[in-house]
Amino acid sequence: MVMPRGRVLLLTSAIWFLIHIIIWIAVANLEATRYPFPADSVLKYWDAVHYNNIIIYGYSGNLWSFYPLYPFIVKALAAAVGLSGRPEIVGTIFSTLIFAVFCAMQARLATAADALSGIKPETIWGWLFFLFSPGSWVFHSHHTESLFLLLTFGALLASRHSRWKMAALLAGLSALTRNQGIILSIAVALEGALRQKQFQKRASVFAGSGLISLALYLCYPLYQYVKTGDPLAFLHTHSSWTVVNSFYGYIGTLWFANPWQGTSWYTILHHLFFFLMNGAAIGLLLKKEFPLAFYVFCSIWVPLYQGHLENSFRFGAVLFPALFLIGDYLKRLPRPIRYILLGAVVLLNLVYARKYALGEWAY
Repeated sequence: MVMPRGRVLLLTSAIWFLIHIIIWIAVANLEATRYPFPADSVLKYWDAVHYNNIIIYGYSGNLWSFYPLYPFIVKALAAAVGLSGRPEIVGTIFSTLIFAVFCAMQARLATAADALSGIKPETIWGWLFFLFSPGSWVFHSHHTESLFLLLTFGALLASRHSRWKMAALLAGLSALTRNQGIILSIAVALEGALRQKQFQKRASVFAGSGLISLALYLCYPLYQYVKTGDPLAFLHTHSSWTVVNSFYGYIGTLWFANPWQGTSWYTILHHLFFFLMNGAAIGLLLKKEFPLAFYVFCSIWVPLYQGHLENSFRFGAVLFPALFLIGDYLKRLPRPIRYILLGAVVLLNLVYARKYALGEWAY
């Protein structure tokens, strides 16, 4: 008996989660002699520790770089369950459950007849490529990605059903989650406008959608002004980061022109991923999925302002339309080739899940 595709999505998601948890437990216990750290430290590496500081102590200094919706939600949940001092536990559970909701929605839509091209995989290969993309471990960690993913999917789904006001609302919330939400807000405004037949109506929907998203996003500058007197504190904190200061430095990131860029195997992998995602954006463009192509293309180019591409896996993890498209294309290749490529993707995913558990760079 052939299992319905929706159940296959849920089963593969459960297997993916179980494998990652086994890796994290193994690292925390079996390798503790070589990498001594408390078993729960895997829950608070890299940006997770910054969210902890925001939740426990509040915003200050460079912490203004981190958008507020995720830490505010986790702070409220942690207080509600009596774990205010351990927000990494609450955040990890919250992110995992949010991602489970996304998986359940995808499973429900697997056999839907709706015109949802681009926001659901056409084959199980599209789902597997998304699920085992290199940075997917982030969806069950104390990070913003699961929340952003669900808001993004909800906004695009609402837009496909011509509910442009709801789409704009969700996009505005996503803009309070991470900077790619600003790009998403433009994309759903464009999607809503293109669904109208008259130019005047298109202009009205585009402007109205943008204003709804903007009104929500402005809550963050307003909050910063109240707290610091500087509505752009989140931008000014970036001055302490390594960023490019010229167009050549920005575009030269592609050929390792900046002196701080290395050429190790993992930086080359990030470059390959970057170009692959750009190829997917072109594919979406050819399929006339213009808003999705805009969202993917602009989102994957955001990290270049740092003068390196070492955040590409994390930035790309939420670009599910591109990952679905790549995986669906993989299905067309000869069987030996596609299985070899899928195996390589899965192996890379497991390597980076382990790297994060070891506290190594895994973005």
